[in-house]
Amino acid sequence: MPAERVVAFKQALDAGGVDWQMAIYGGAHHGFTNPEAGGYGIDGVAYDQKADKRSWALMESFLQEIFSE
Repeated sequence: MPAERVVAFKQALDAGGVDWQMAIYGGAHHGFTNPEAGGYGIDGVAYDQKADKRSWALMESFLQEIFSE
């Protein structure tokens, strides 16, 4: 995704008063949480174990935050 689209998205969230957080996993491709993703034969789709584990931990933290209030 082009950087200018990411910037525009962030600006739209801020303008809307949204409480948001964005995590970007450098080098990770689409489907990075699916261990089978590399077998699909699609360019730009691949599993990334490090990004998968990091994103899972972030999701658990988010769920704990919203459901423990």
